[in-house]
Amino acid sequence: MARQTIRYDGDRGPSAKPLIVLTVLAVLLLVAVPISILVALFMIVFGHVTGGFAVIGVTLLAAIVSVVVAGASGIRHLQKIVEYKSFRVVQLGRREYHYEGDNCGHDHSNDEIRIV
Repeated sequence: MARQTIRYDGDRGPSAKPLIVLTVLAVLLLVAVPISILVALFMIVFGHVTGGFAVIGVTLLAAIVSVVVAGASGIRHLQKIVEYKSFRVVQLGRREYHYEGDNCGHDHSNDEIRIV
């Protein structure tokens, strides 16, 4: 069966809301890393060495995991969008490159089209 070429409002692509939530969470956790390092340093200075290193480790681990999950879901979302949409590429003919309002005084009908 042929794929439908006309899309209606109900036939939208995959939602980006979960991706946005994961990205915001990843950014917030990345912002929390320097703050947690400062808190951990204060804890280490005041005698809680193990707790300070635990705070640094847990925060770094959470930030790394959230960035990896957000990146992986972003790639998956992009793949779904690309396979859902139909990107049709059509090569234009020579006459379709000509602009009628081009009044430079030269005949450009025999010009070669080069992609630089």
